[in-house]
Amino acid sequence: MKIQLQNILYYPALGGIENYIYNVSKQLVKKGHEPTILCSKHLKTLPDEEQIEGIHIKRHPYYKLPKIPFAPFNPIYYAKKLQYYLKDLEMDDDVIWSRYFYETYASCENFKGKIPIIFIQAAISPSLEKFSNSNNIITNFYLKILIEQYYLIEKKAVESCDKIITLSEVRMREIKDYYNLNENKFETVPPGVDLNLFRPKSKDLDLLKKMNIPIKSKIILSVCRLSNEKNIEMLIDAFNAIKDDNVYLVIVGDGIERNNLEMKSQRLRCKNRIIFVGFRRDTERFYSIADVFVLPSKYEGFGQVFLEAMASGVPCIGLKQEYPNIIVASDEIIKNGYNGYLADPYSKEDLARKIEKIIFDDKSFKLGKNARLDCEEKYSWQRVTEKLIEISKNI
Repeated sequence: MKIQLQNILYYPALGGIENYIYNVSKQLVKKGHEPTILCSKHLKTLPDEEQIEGIHIKRHPYYKLPKIPFAPFNPIYYAKKLQYYLKDLEMDDDVIWSRYFYETYASCENFKGKIPIIFIQAAISPSLEKFSNSNNIITNFYLKILIEQYYLIEKKAVESCDKIITLSEVRMREIKDYYNLNENKFETVPPGVDLNLFRPKSKDLDLLKKMNIPIKSKIILSVCRLSNEKNIEMLIDAFNAIKDDNVYLVIVGDGIERNNLEMKSQRLRCKNRIIFVGFRRDTERFYSIADVFVLPSKYEGFGQVFLEAMASGVPCIGLKQEYPNIIVASDEIIKNGYNGYLADPYSKEDLARKIEKIIFDDKSFKLGKNARLDCEEKYSWQRVTEKLIEISKNI
C-alpha cells in the first residue's frame, strides 16, 4: 500500500506525534509498504523533499500571516493555503493517515470520496488551547479568536474524514461528545513504544553524579512538557509532604510553566532535592535511575511517557480519571497494584502516599517487572501498524 502520513511538523522537530509517525513509517517500510510523510517546511534550511531510512518526506511551505494585524487569523489562513497546495499535488496514495486537524481538513476538502482519510486524533484542539489560559487580557482575547477557528476547522475535519482513530477510550468519548459524532466512526488504537531503546538498565551513575544525587537515593521522575494541564504543581506539593531527605524529585522537560514551578520549589523546605533538568533527548537515561515515574496530568490523550517508563521497568503513578473534569487515560494503562497506582486527582496527600508505597516497598520491583511485560504484550509499534493497516483495508 502507498500510505501518506500527515502532520504539521516532522524531523528535526521532536515530539510525541513526530515519534509516532517515525516509528509507524519504519514498520511500514519493513512490511513492504510505501510511506510518504507530508509535513511543513518549518525550517527554511530543510529540503522540499528527501528520503530518510526508506521514508519519502515531502514538505509544503509553512504558511504564516504577518504578526500584525492579521496573525490572530492564522489558523484559517493556514488551513486554506494547505487546501490549495494539496489541490495541485499529484496523489496516488491508497490511504491518508493524518495526525493534525489542518491536514485532515485540507485532505477532506480535496480527496473526500477518492482516497480514504483517517484522522488519528490526539486531542481536541479547542479544549487543549483552553489550558493555556493567561492573566493577560490581550492574550486571552487572542486565544478566544484562535479557539473559535480551531473549532470550525476541526469540526469540519472530524465530520468529513472516513474514520477517527483515538489513542484511548476516554479520548474517543470526549471527541464523540464534543462534536456529537456517532461511535461507529471511531476506533481506539493505543500507541507503541520502542522496546529496545526503553528497557530495564542498570543505574546511570554518571547521570546521578552530574545532578549531585547520592547513589542510594530514592528518585521520583516526571518527564513532560511543563504546562498547566500536566499539573506538576500537584506533584511538587506531594513531594514536599514526603518527610525523607533521601528522596529526590527529578523533572525532565521545559515549557511555559517552568519559571513558576521553579519559583514555587524555591519556597519549599525540600528545594535542594527538586531538580529541573530541562528538555533532553536522552530521556532513556533518566528512566534508569528512577524508582517511580509520576505524571499527574489533568488532561492527557494517552501519556506516551507512561509507556517509556513501563518499558524501562519503572512502576507508574497517574491520576484517576473523572470525566469530564479529569480526562486522562491512566486507568487504561495503569493497573492499580499491578504495574503502579492511581491517585485521587484532588488529593496531594493521596499522591504522596502512593509514591511512598512504591519507593519504600522492597517488593516494588515486581510492579516494574509487570510494567515491562505489559509493554511487550500490548504496546509494540508492530502491533500498532498492523492494526492501522487492518482498519485501512476495511474502509
